[in-house]
Amino acid sequence: MVREPAYGATIRQDDKGGGKMGYIDIHSHILPGMDDGSRSMGQTLRMLETAVSEGITAMIATPHNMPGKGCPPGSVVRRKVEELRRTVEQEGIPMEIAAGTEYYYREEVLDILEDGDVVTLRDSDCVLVEFEPMAERNYIRNALRNILGLGYRPVIAHVERYAKLMEDISVLGDMRKNGILVQVNAMSVTGDNGRQAKKDVKGLLKKGLVDFVATDAHSDGRRAPFMGKCADILYKKYGAAYADRLLFGNAEEILL
Repeated sequence: MVREPAYGATIRQDDKGGGKMGYIDIHSHILPGMDDGSRSMGQTLRMLETAVSEGITAMIATPHNMPGKGCPPGSVVRRKVEELRRTVEQEGIPMEIAAGTEYYYREEVLDILEDGDVVTLRDSDCVLVEFEPMAERNYIRNALRNILGLGYRPVIAHVERYAKLMEDISVLGDMRKNGILVQVNAMSVTGDNGRQAKKDVKGLLKKGLVDFVATDAHSDGRRAPFMGKCADILYKKYGAAYADRLLFGNAEEILL
């Protein structure tokens, strides 16, 4: 049974006068058996139940495309997403499921983009991309330029993980002027990913350098799709307008 939202701010009314709407989670590992995320459909359904209780009404499934964790073709990802959609509908879970992929940047990623087998976020022109945690700033910057050059908008996954980039976030500001988008994890906002991650994300939020907050959920345990606590912090500390953009507004506008 799906629970009611645990946090007062986690459900909003549709401005058009329709039913209740909620947050859009653009980064999650909910497809069963695809990577180091959900291991079974049962676990996926438990993750979705948690997501609903946290006020999330749409999730983009973004399995890893990364050596060692799996490199599924786009056709497989889309088929798995369709299978999950059918199950979600049969179970009566009020959740929109969309397709995506989290690409670990390497030379092969550019081939995927050029060949057209890429799975963008929600069929937009945006590609979720991650890097090795100690990647140099110039490496990240050049990689993002390469993706832009192929006609896609890169979304940097959990940007707070890249230590070299966090040493000088002004570089990130310059990247955003060129069309780069930035995602941080909800658990980094709350401090559940450690003190340094919380500090780095706080600095990014204060300077308005974040476009999306997502769960990066991997399980129904510690890394479940928790958003409510994070949402409360965002609304309290950064105001409704910015929190709305981070939690659903930018996703609605950009990921069409």
